[in-house]
Amino acid sequence: MSRFTFLVAPVLLCCLVCTSSAVNGQPAKVAPNVRDPRVGTRVIITTAGAELRTPKSTVWKGYVGEVFIVSLTNGEWLWIAEKGGWLWEKDAVPFDTAITTFTRRLDQQKTAQKFHLRGVAYLSSREYEKAVADFTESLRLEPRNAGALNNRGQVSYLKGDFKAALKDFSSAIAIEAKNPLVLNNRALAYIALDDSENAMKDLHAALNLVPDYPEALNNRGVVHLQLKQLDEAIADFTQAVKIHPQYIDALQNRAFAWVDKNDYAKAIADLESAMMFSPNSYEAANDLAWLLATAPEDSVRNKERALTLAKQACAITEYKQWNTLDTLAVAFAENGQFAEAKTWIGTAIALAPDEEKKRLQVHLDLVLAEKPVRD
Repeated sequence: MSRFTFLVAPVLLCCLVCTSSAVNGQPAKVAPNVRDPRVGTRVIITTAGAELRTPKSTVWKGYVGEVFIVSLTNGEWLWIAEKGGWLWEKDAVPFDTAITTFTRRLDQQKTAQKFHLRGVAYLSSREYEKAVADFTESLRLEPRNAGALNNRGQVSYLKGDFKAALKDFSSAIAIEAKNPLVLNNRALAYIALDDSENAMKDLHAALNLVPDYPEALNNRGVVHLQLKQLDEAIADFTQAVKIHPQYIDALQNRAFAWVDKNDYAKAIADLESAMMFSPNSYEAANDLAWLLATAPEDSVRNKERALTLAKQACAITEYKQWNTLDTLAVAFAENGQFAEAKTWIGTAIALAPDEEKKRLQVHLDLVLAEKPVRD
């Protein structure tokens, strides 16, 4: 059984039900400043429909609560490399001070919008109970607030309460039936509940509204993978990567599909790309280590590199993630270092959730027999 995990797109935050202020103009002359202290910081979108622009077009309309990293600046304009456009800084607030900013605004006047905004800041900071309290208060003041319903659903999703998430997402869709973002989010809940049919319906609907929606394409690809529709999955992941070339989740998911088709060279290429684009993320390194340690074909395996990558993934996760420790154990076993493998697989089993322990026990049995693990 493969150790790869399908990566669904993060649940995005929905815009408030309010009128967006238009952004007038864009940098007349690009004079980027890479030394500005704003470069490298995160910002949270606060204006629904905030435009990310180039001199020729609007490349994205932001949702309240989206978090972006600033790559360059030009006066009051912030370059968002992920979307390839300039964001007017007045349509966002610095991530690190967002909670303080919105609390101060609430002290001046308590409105549904301001509670929603602070809830978004709490959500982005993983203060889930405070986020729920603010979203609920926003809904008390403005019951038909699809954005607050969506975001409260996101909290439930992140906490693993998928039925509660589904309820809030469905309530949001009842208000805004053609909101592609909420359709995508409800699809995530359906995926988590193993309801592929309804997930596919929502993703088709989202993509009919916004054909170049990379997150929805990625998620539809995941459903195709679950249904063993490999060619369709690869097509969706490829389209997502075409739109967003550095889309790590889509690259890793496509690698999984290539492995399922026994096309290991393409799988390795996708994982190498994911590692290049996101060197501080452990998932691609862990997946590539697993592939190089366990592939059934001798020509694919590379035990030395597998061990190096497994150690890299464990270092990033501070040796606290059961799945990276499992990969480390398997890589040690592939290198014939069974004592080390036994130590780490034991730690992995102790940390793993109950539903994974049986599979890891199989790995331990192989290690105790001084045999390598094969996928």
